[in-house]
Amino acid sequence: MIKGVFLILGMHLLLVLVAGIILTFISYISKGLSFQMGIIALYALFGIGIAQLFYVIPLVIWFKQRCQWGLMKGVIIGAVMTALLNGGCWLIFTANF
Repeated sequence: MIKGVFLILGMHLLLVLVAGIILTFISYISKGLSFQMGIIALYALFGIGIAQLFYVIPLVIWFKQRCQWGLMKGVIIGAVMTALLNGGCWLIFTANF
């Protein structure tokens, strides 16, 4: 079960890394839109709770088909923890601004 939680944590880190590279590339190309890219990056970082659905649901289905119940439960626990933490941080962030 712990492996599933760490798998999701690694996938989140990979998502943030890839999103950062893409946004850096876009801001390098567009030169004058650095502030707008910063806002987009901020929303992308806080939107990880929603973005994780694109890779958590297929992982859960795949682990269920392979009867790897421990990994499946770990992935679900990691996704729920991420969604709750992300939702709480998003509420605090929007309440302060």
